This record gives sequence, C-alpha cells and structure tokens, in this order.
Amino acid sequence: MTFFSFKRVAEGYAAHRPFYHPLVIAKIRARLGLEGKLSAALDVGCGTGLSTVALCEIADHVVGTDSSAEMIEVARGAGNAGVVFHCAPAEDLRFPDGSFDVITVGGAINWIDRERFLPEAQRVLGTNGSLVAYDNFIADRMSDVPLYTQWFQEQYLYRYPKPPRDEAPLTTHEAERHGFRLDQEEYSNSLSMSKEQYVEFMLTQSNIISAVDMGSESLSAAREWMNQTLAPVFPEGKAALRFEGYVWYLRAC
Repeated sequence: MTFFSFKRVAEGYAAHRPFYHPLVIAKIRARLGLEGKLSAALDVGCGTGLSTVALCEIADHVVGTDSSAEMIEVARGAGNAGVVFHCAPAEDLRFPDGSFDVITVGGAINWIDRERFLPEAQRVLGTNGSLVAYDNFIADRMSDVPLYTQWFQEQYLYRYPKPPRDEAPLTTHEAERHGFRLDQEEYSNSLSMSKEQYVEFMLTQSNIISAVDMGSESLSAAREWMNQTLAPVFPEGKAALRFEGYVWYLRAC
C-alpha cells in the first residue's frame, strides 16, 4: 500500500490541490520552442488528472497514468473530455515504442524508481521527444507572517515529519546514462489560501497521510490540531503562501 492508494486522499487531491500546472506548461512551451500543439503527450504519476488536463494546452492527444487505482477512478470521474486515463506504474509503461512526443511527471518523480522509469520513458518517446519532470511544493514562508515559519518548522514538521522518498537531484551523468540531455530550472510562486483551504490542502500531504491513513491518528484529530495551532498564526481572510519548484527537461539524444 502506498501513500496515494486511499480514496480519502484521492478525493482530497481533486478537491484541494492547487491548479498550478499551467504555470509549468507555459515554461515547457517556451523551453521546447513549441508554436503549435504536439501530437501526443503522456502524463506519468497523474494523480487525479490536474497535471494531465493542463497538457491539453500543448498536445492534441493526452494520456494520464498512475499506479493508484483510487486516483485513476477519481480522474476518470471528473469528466475530463478528450483525456484518457490508465492505471499503470511508471516503471512499466504499457504503450508501444515511440508513442509520445512529450512525457511529463508532475509532483511524482520522488516516488518513482528512476533506474527503471527512465529507460521506459526513453522507449515510449518518439524521435527528439522530451521528458519533463517537475514539482511544486509548499515552503515554510507566508508573506508578512514570520510566525508561520516557526509554526511550520517547530510544530508541523515535529508532529508530522516528512516520510522518506527519493529526493536526490537528477545529475547530468544519470540523464546521459539513460540517453537524455539534461537542462533544468528552479522557480517560485505564491498562492492565496484561507485557513480552511490551507488545512484541507495540508491534509493531503504525505506527512499527514503517514500519520492518519497509514498510522493511528484520526483525520478529525489532525484537522482539529491544525486549526487550533494555526489560529494565532494564520491571518483572517486569505494569506499569500510561498511555493517553490523545479523543472527538469530531458531531451532524448
């Protein structure tokens, strides 16, 4: 069982995860020099399909895959016209060689076995195809609220430590070993959330999934703790929260 194989988590992803993906799609369009649309795109580790739908801006035929049946069920039920979803692991892409012009991995590369995935990506990419892996994660900063940083570091991460994952940066050597040329960039963005929106978003983080869905704490207890400890920190109305991210561009050699 993985962090993402729970119905509660899948429904939370669909309802409470921010739709930041067009920001990255615009970067992809610019970096790859796309003027029109590509023929076919694959989104690996698609979750409930937010990252997949965003690909419709740059590709005519869009497919999303995820190893979580629960995530795929929610994605299929969202009524995303023209997008096809399959339940399949990243390390075993069930498509013919050269099927796609671009593959994206949005917020999932840390949970994937890169040694097995990169050869698969190389296989299903067409000539001169590109693999783009990116992420967008919440930082420990809120505009004009220094107490938030203290809460995040000393209370949230103490109660809900980050579960292990592969956070090793991709190197030029690793990319070249699998037949790719690597280019990369970092970026940041700001999103406004109310305290209620923030709490529901945080309840979909792996830190809390580990404690609630894979542990012994109840969801109501986690929600109550978040609301109580954030009360003196989170301003009324909405607050601007900082997110940070990276984009890895891997072009097939």
